[in-house]
Formats: sequence, structure tokens, C-alpha cells
Amino acid sequence: MILQLLPILLVMGGQAPPPAPQATPAAPVSKPAQPVRKLFNDTADPKAQIATAVAGAAEDDIRVLVVWGSNDDERSANFTKVQRAQEVSGPRFFSDEYKLVYADVGRADKNLEVASGYGMKLAADALPAFTVLDKTGAVVQRATAADFAGAEPVSLDPKKFAAFLTANQAAAPDADPPFKAALSQAKKDGKSVFLWFAAPW
Repeated sequence: MILQLLPILLVMGGQAPPPAPQATPAAPVSKPAQPVRKLFNDTADPKAQIATAVAGAAEDDIRVLVVWGSNDDERSANFTKVQRAQEVSGPRFFSDEYKLVYADVGRADKNLEVASGYGMKLAADALPAFTVLDKTGAVVQRATAADFAGAEPVSLDPKKFAAFLTANQAAAPDADPPFKAALSQAKKDGKSVFLWFAAPW
């Protein structure tokens, strides 16, 4: 009972009760910084990257687009903007028509022997550069950033680039020979042929 009256007596005596202890606000928890994703893997072997892409292109009967560039080159780093542009992403070039390889060449001073093997003479002011390969790994076409000059010095024109991709994509495979072969085999085996129509969109 005495303990309960103590605050009242202190107030009546002209003294305020001691302030209640304040809760210390918790320090904000900071999230760890996400590592910046590098477009060009500066530790990868371009020969191995290209070989893997060519093998995949052979399976899908499409082509390979090698992008020679560097994370330190602004125009190379901006290549993703071209990929996202409507003119390029609309036809879904990079999912249906090309296997994409980002080959790191620094400031045109790295992996030059690999690039020269595909007839590429690289220059720092013309990065990124491009090589189209067929499903056997043979060169179909070459180009540099100068061929797709955009409105700004560090940009590429998506319309010009889309035209380049369209002109160099693989022709649609002829379905007639495998269809006739399947019909012939089905007659021999007394079976039916299951015909499946599909499109890459």
C-alpha cells in the first residue's frame, strides 16, 4: 500500500515522478549490397563459350551471335538496352534465332587471338563488335558498333540492329523431307504418323 502511494506523495510535494525509461530504437538493418551483374564475364574462356553456343545452335538449327566487348566500355555495357528495344525483343531473336555469347575483349587488348580467328579486327572505339556464326561455327557475317550508330555516341540504333539480325538468321528448315521419310517408315511398320505443327512464338 505504501509503495502504491509513493508517486502521489512525490507529486503533492512538488516533485515530478521520475521519467519512465525510454526504449532504445532498434538500429535499422541494412541489406547487403547486391553484386553488380557483369554482362561480360572477364574470367571466362571465349573459345569454350563459343563452342558451347555452337553446339546448342546445331541442336536448335539456329545461329550464334558473338558480342565482342567489355564491361568497361559504355557502349558495350549499354547493349542490353538494344536487346530490350521493341524492334529487337518483339521477334524474340535471342530466344529463338540466336545463341548469344558475350566475349570479353577488354579495351580491344584481350582475347584478340580468339577474335582474329573469326576474322575480327577489333578497335576500342568500335566496340561492341559482332560475329554471326552458323550451326557449324563458320562465320556468316561481321559488324562493329559503327554499323549501328545511334543518335548518341554511346548508343546503338535498334532498327539497324534488328535489320542485321533478320538478314543473318538461319533459314527455316524444310519440313518436307522428314515428313516424307516418316510416312514411308509408317507404311512399312503399319503405323500412323503424328504430325505436330509449332511456331517459335
